Amino acid sequence: MGRTARGRDAVVTTQRTKTTGLFVTGTDTGVGKTVVAATLARALRLAGHDVGVMKCVATGVGWPGEPELTDAELLATAAQSGDPLDLVCPQRFRPPLAPLTAARLDGRHVNVEAIANAASALAQRHRWLIVEGVGGAAVPITADLLVSDLAARLGLPALIVARTALGTVNHTVLTVEHLRERKVQVAGVVFVRGADGALSLAEEHGPPLACQTAGVCNFGIFPYVPGLAGHSGHAESAADLLPCDAPCIRAVADWLTRPE
Repeated sequence: MGRTARGRDAVVTTQRTKTTGLFVTGTDTGVGKTVVAATLARALRLAGHDVGVMKCVATGVGWPGEPELTDAELLATAAQSGDPLDLVCPQRFRPPLAPLTAARLDGRHVNVEAIANAASALAQRHRWLIVEGVGGAAVPITADLLVSDLAARLGLPALIVARTALGTVNHTVLTVEHLRERKVQVAGVVFVRGADGALSLAEEHGPPLACQTAGVCNFGIFPYVPGLAGHSGHAESAADLLPCDAPCIRAVADWLTRPE
């Protein structure tokens, strides 16, 4: 049965298959995947849902100039999952590059089986599982595996995180088409603001046009959160800043947890 999300500008009905989680990917790196995934996980937890989180591959871990607060730490703190780091983030590399390159520079390789096994273990521990990818949907994890391929292997529908800024129509449509080509169900898109204040013309018209063009659900706009970008403090204080009541987050949570 199809359903229409209730977030802002939610105008496109999406088909939902039975699932126990979401794979959060993006149109690019730095679009806000971690913040959206962490906010969704925290909102689900506050609503009484048992949710696990996973950052399948992390790069830039311990690299000079990279944030001290890692994506995995924020995700785990937001979800209050209590899972060990090796499950939450089974593959970690120092160079802040695509996993394939980061692993090579570290003299290692990405262990895809370790990722799959960690996801399986987390799925057994929790009712819901939120998995965050790395970079954009077409980023190579290994020479033979893209982020989109991993989403397909895990069998989770993709939640796309995109920017609200000018250019999001092109980036969003290309990402949707790529995921569909890789046989990944697309749940919909959340658009993240990069600044506060009134919406620009591009922000007002770009997201709905992107979703109408791609034929996917527009879950709405994720608000700009002052103080959260580049947060280097404790995970608890960062998690407290997450806007769990944002309409787009409520819409995604509703899509995920509502009975068939």
